[in-house]
Amino acid sequence: MQLHEVPQAVHDFLTQTRIGTFVHGGEPWPNAVPVWYEWTGTEIALFSRGGRPKIQHLREDPLASLLVSAEVAEDPRWVVVEGTATVDDDAADLAERLCDRYCDQDTAAGRALRADIMNVRADAVRIRISAERVRHFG
Repeated sequence: MQLHEVPQAVHDFLTQTRIGTFVHGGEPWPNAVPVWYEWTGTEIALFSRGGRPKIQHLREDPLASLLVSAEVAEDPRWVVVEGTATVDDDAADLAERLCDRYCDQDTAAGRALRADIMNVRADAVRIRISAERVRHFG
């Protein structure tokens, strides 16, 4: 499905705070990792440390996807955004926004995770997946 054909309910689902599964090529197998993300309406944005193997793999083969699914207690639903990934060095603001969104500041674990990410955010890279195809169920 092309982006202009995506129902508003899919956009709404992607803007909720959920964990996505980022999938890209890797060696010797494709790599899938859980990630925090931001949906802009046309692309998925996430961040990573720059030295991770996935960054090199994306530079060699930029095809990637993100799967977001409903929780077990919710009605069955999932969305897959597929496209070409780009990597840039400016992810500090994205890392901070996603920490504000995903880290529970009412818990010691949430505060510690946010502090850890804030300490290394200057080294983070931004990964953007331009939505070339969107598939969904539910």
